[in-house]
Amino acid sequence: MKKFKFLNFLLICLLISCSSKEIESADLENEASEITESDIANAIISTKSNCNLNDTKLFDAPVNNSTDAVNRSTYGMSGWKIVEELSDEFNYPGGKMAPAFTKKWNLGYVNNYSGPLPTVWTGNSIGFEDEGANGNRALTLIAEEKGAGSTRTLECGMISTKATSSYPLFQEARVKVSNSQLANAVWMISSEPGQFEEIDNLETYGPRIRLDGEECDKPYFADRLHLSHHTFKNEGGERLDYQPQKETWMSRKKDASNCDRANDVIWNEDYHTFAVKWVSPNRIEYFVDGKRVKIVSGLRLEDGIDPESYTTCGDGLTKEMYMLISQAAQVWRYGGTTQFWNSTDTKSGIDTKMKVDWIRVYTPSGKLNSRICN
Repeated sequence: MKKFKFLNFLLICLLISCSSKEIESADLENEASEITESDIANAIISTKSNCNLNDTKLFDAPVNNSTDAVNRSTYGMSGWKIVEELSDEFNYPGGKMAPAFTKKWNLGYVNNYSGPLPTVWTGNSIGFEDEGANGNRALTLIAEEKGAGSTRTLECGMISTKATSSYPLFQEARVKVSNSQLANAVWMISSEPGQFEEIDNLETYGPRIRLDGEECDKPYFADRLHLSHHTFKNEGGERLDYQPQKETWMSRKKDASNCDRANDVIWNEDYHTFAVKWVSPNRIEYFVDGKRVKIVSGLRLEDGIDPESYTTCGDGLTKEMYMLISQAAQVWRYGGTTQFWNSTDTKSGIDTKMKVDWIRVYTPSGKLNSRICN
């Protein structure tokens, strides 16, 4: 067995070094399932297309014309059960005041923090809409400008679960990204003072072309998915924030005909499924439309889980996290708040509407995983 694992390790190293070649999804799935973190020397593995993007921050996933959910049995989760406290189909005739909804969800962030200005997270921007037949409904989030001048803000929808869980955990959501350039996000975060841990299932800013036919102000970020995580630490009054930098932005081509940006999937044109498997403190796996597209593994490795040693509740991502769905104005992409407001990008109104058909969270037992941080 040791010899077999070692041969597999050599094969993975060879695949990682051949970044210009396409790695077949099925091959990677079989190899990764046989290899432990120590076997692969804490390597980062991505499932890539054969497009050379000439940017270490970016990678293209192979063409995938399906938008199906993950077949969990393919990825070692055949016996996992849904966690009711963290999952929702959002089929509420009574809307956001339905008792079953308010039992699970906060209208806003996990505590009294209202968001990074000019974003103000609020339940006022949350609603529900009929979506398809058989009484299916979708959660909606929308953004609206409020005030003027120095008091101008952008009210954005946000919900967060009242329950929390740690690993092993699998989160998947079916989402239709908005027609705006705001951040659409499905994520997890812990809430202990001083040091936070965060896993981002989905973060995207599409589309690149605004509804007026013009290119958005920051096209680099459009039609791409940001698949990443953070570890935070407060030190001397300063908040330190680590997140990987290599191959955290993913795009996917509509077909294999060319590698031009014009051939990118435009994420807001249809519903897609986005998922993340929190395997262990030192391993995260990302999925888009049923296919695994990225693995981050390793504690102290550069661009790994926690090379800066910010985590304090053991090594790596261990703390119990809330599930969150949100929109936000991320002004850092524009150079500041003034530049954001002065941009011609879509910020407010009906075109900012983000829809979530469902969110489903699974653990091996179907129960919340508790971790006590001493």
